[in-house]
Amino acid sequence: MRARDLRAIVFCVATIAAVAAVSYLAMRNYLVTLALTGAWAAIVLSRPRMLRVFRRMRGEPDWSGYFKND
Repeated sequence: MRARDLRAIVFCVATIAAVAAVSYLAMRNYLVTLALTGAWAAIVLSRPRMLRVFRRMRGEPDWSGYFKND
């Protein structure tokens, strides 16, 4: 696994946890927290970088040309 893949995964996990914690502390309502966290997760996990990370984790080759696979 590449270092940039690990950083992208850590970013997603950390920001999703932060959104969940802050929204729960601010609203004290688990439904609002669930909605906000789900919306943020949908945005973050559907980014092109994360889609490439998931593809590489499945073992598919990266033909995008965005990264050099040396």
